[in-house]
Order: sequence, then C-alpha cells, then structure tokens
Amino acid sequence: MDLSFPRVLQVLPSLVSGGVERASVDMVAGIKKAYPDVETFVASGGGILVDKIFLLGGKHFEIPLDSKTPWSLVRSALSLKNLIKKKDIQIVHARSRAPAWSTLWAARQAKVSFITTYHGIYNSTNAFKSFYNSIMARGDKVIAISEYVAQHVKQSYPHLSSHVTVIYEGVDTAYFDPVEISEESIRTLRAKWAIPEGLKVILLPGRLTRWKGQKVLIEALHQMDTSNLFAVILGDAQGREGYHQELKNQAIGLPIKFIRDYHDMPTAYALADVVLSCSTDPEAFGRVTAEALAMGRPYIGTNHGATPEMCIHGKTGFLVPPGNSQTLAAMISYVLSLTDKKKDTLSVNARQHICHNFSLEQMMSRTLALYKAAV
Repeated sequence: MDLSFPRVLQVLPSLVSGGVERASVDMVAGIKKAYPDVETFVASGGGILVDKIFLLGGKHFEIPLDSKTPWSLVRSALSLKNLIKKKDIQIVHARSRAPAWSTLWAARQAKVSFITTYHGIYNSTNAFKSFYNSIMARGDKVIAISEYVAQHVKQSYPHLSSHVTVIYEGVDTAYFDPVEISEESIRTLRAKWAIPEGLKVILLPGRLTRWKGQKVLIEALHQMDTSNLFAVILGDAQGREGYHQELKNQAIGLPIKFIRDYHDMPTAYALADVVLSCSTDPEAFGRVTAEALAMGRPYIGTNHGATPEMCIHGKTGFLVPPGNSQTLAAMISYVLSLTDKKKDTLSVNARQHICHNFSLEQMMSRTLALYKAAV
C-alpha cells in the first residue's frame, strides 16, 4: 500500500448530477489512477452516480447530507466523525455548504484536515446568510474553481481567505477533441435534429433557466436576417415549464429548435458553426465555455465572471456585454463571416489554451498535490 498519499473523504449533498457531483467522481478516478492501492471515499445522500464511484474503485457511504434541518446536521456530523475514525481518513473535502458545517465539526473532533471547494457564488442577502455561506471559506485549504471565485472569496471573507488556491474545474480534453468526431456523426445528428442542409447552426447549450440567457439569443435573432441560420437551444427545463413556454412563444417565426436531452456533446459542438454562452449572471466557471473551446469551435460568451479567463477576446473566441441582444446579433454575424483561415487560427488557439490550463489532468494533478500538502 502506498502510504505517501492520504486517505480522502469527499462530502457532498447527493450524487445525482451537476458540476459538484462530476468533480467528485473525477477526483475518485484521479486518486485511483495515481495511487491504485489507496482507498478513497465519498459520503453523500446517494444518487445515480453512486454506481460510478464503485466502478472507479471508490467507497461510498450514504449519509443524509442533503438535509438542512438542525437535527440532521448534528446526526450527519456524528456519522462523519465515526466514519473518519473507522476508516482512518486524514482529509475531509467538503463541496457544499450544509454538509460542510457538519464536516467541519467532524474534522475538528477527529483532528484531521478540512478542505473546501468554493464551487459557486452564493447569494448573501443578510448577515445570517453571509455567515452560513462563510463555511466554504473556513477550510484549512480553500479551493476556488476560478480566479473570479477566488477574488469573490477574498473580498467577502478577508479574515478567512488566506488559504485560497485556484484550481480550475477541468474538462476531459481527450473526450472533447474535434479529431474524434467523424463527418458521418455530424451528418447523422443534423438529420436527427432536422436541420436543413446549407444553414449555419447556432448552438446555445445550458439548462432552461432565466439567467442562462436564452431570451437574449431569441431577441438577437429577431434583429437578424435568419434566412441562412438555424438555432438550437439545448437544455432541459428541469420543471420550469412556464419559462419553456415563454421561450417558445417568443421564438415564433424564428428558425429555432428546442432540444431537451442530448448526451453526445462533442458531436453537438462539432455540428455548430458558432457556440454561445449568454449567461446574464456571472459564471463561477462555465463548463460550456471550456468544452466548446476544447472542441475548437467558434465561440461567443458574456464578458463577466470566469468566462474571460477561458475566452480571450479575439484570440480564442469573442466576448459581448451580458444581456445585450443587439451586440450579440452583430457578433454572431461577424463570427459567421470569418474566413476559414481565421477560424482555424482561433480553433488552434482555443484548444491549446484549454488543454494547457483547464484540462481534467491539470485539475487532478493540482488537487492531488494540495491533498499531499494538507496532511
């Protein structure tokens, strides 16, 4: 057994879907790949990704960490403390606020290192909410998933932020690789989505929620000549059927298709002539941005949050002000008019930038190094 690497317990509310869950699964894979003989653990309220943890060689313990009631937090803290002692865990890594409070108490009682990852920008409408959020800045080491998040932590909790380290969320650049996508796959998807030949495809991925900016794209298209365009808004409504209907009503007369569910994202990106991120609120990271740029696709994003860290305006993609449909319309027209040579240059720059700075390998190696330093 390799005793040079610590036994890590990751703690999160559930293992259903989302960036937090994906990062947890990725870290199990990273630890087992680098240190096959070291046991690694995840505690959560359960979910469909539990089987993935076991398949990767990790151990999962079901604790009701998705509950926020005071009594459940106490019970979770006691369960975590017992688990830490029983499995001789040396580091606990909390990825969400409610379970982080239980985890902090358990880690202090068991005298082991407590690490947090600040995965997002949490709303602080009052002093109590600000205190509640502060748990994510109370780690012995605090991981921020972007420079934007790191600056937010330092400004919000200057007395707690001396241990902040930026480790970008990583994308699998081997999976998101344009050379792996065949022309036949693209043609098949084009036919499946009934996109007429010869039309330029605009792709906006992301769940259907107002701050993702689907309305901004629709407003932009109303200002454009759409005779040679076809837009795909790809994302599940996740119960927001009222908003979905609003979008469909606003899109009447436009060449737009709403696709709720599609899992082969590399092929979806490869099909697109331009990929958009229209978020009206700042993204803490922005996985669509990283994935689209890894695929070398022409890309337009909003100029706030962490997006400018991945999209360097004019070099790897283009940025527009958030919520500005007129500027977005003009930028879409500009990007679609670029020469093949300019697009090729952008594509090479974009993929290199993501591979060098935002890859899954980078995230794993930096996190593993931080784990070793924390013991």
